[in-house]
Amino acid sequence: MIKDENMELAINEAKKAAQRDEVPVGAIITEASGRIIAVESNKMFELCDPTAHAEINAIRRACEVRRECYLSDCTIYVTLEPCSMCLAAIANARLKKLIYGLPSPKYGAITSNHLSCQNVERLVKNTEVYGGFYQLEISLIMKKFFKNKRKKFYGNRY
Repeated sequence: MIKDENMELAINEAKKAAQRDEVPVGAIITEASGRIIAVESNKMFELCDPTAHAEINAIRRACEVRRECYLSDCTIYVTLEPCSMCLAAIANARLKKLIYGLPSPKYGAITSNHLSCQNVERLVKNTEVYGGFYQLEISLIMKKFFKNKRKKFYGNRY
């Protein structure tokens, strides 16, 4: 497996989110130079905001840092395949590349049945999309998180 420091940083953010009892998703945005301009994770419960996904938080932060709405020379690294909302935000921010780790068959906007392939291609026509990195590690983080959630909810019955 190719080692990628940016994806590893996103994974660390996902772990931090899990410690805060947020769904463990992390996102990093880098400029073409490689400079990191946003390091974020899910904060839905922390902010009481259903749109506070890692990708949205990272896009907001990167736009603040650059003081512009478009990130057309930037790359976003995210641990989990983006949902439809996040994919639309990535397209609207005009990010050059999307690199994600674990596919999300249930909610993912790229590999799920939510959008047809034709609609996805049209939505992200200017964004290069690469997926399937660090799947084992990210999968273990997600499984552990949801196992712990079920234990808290169901107690010893689980």
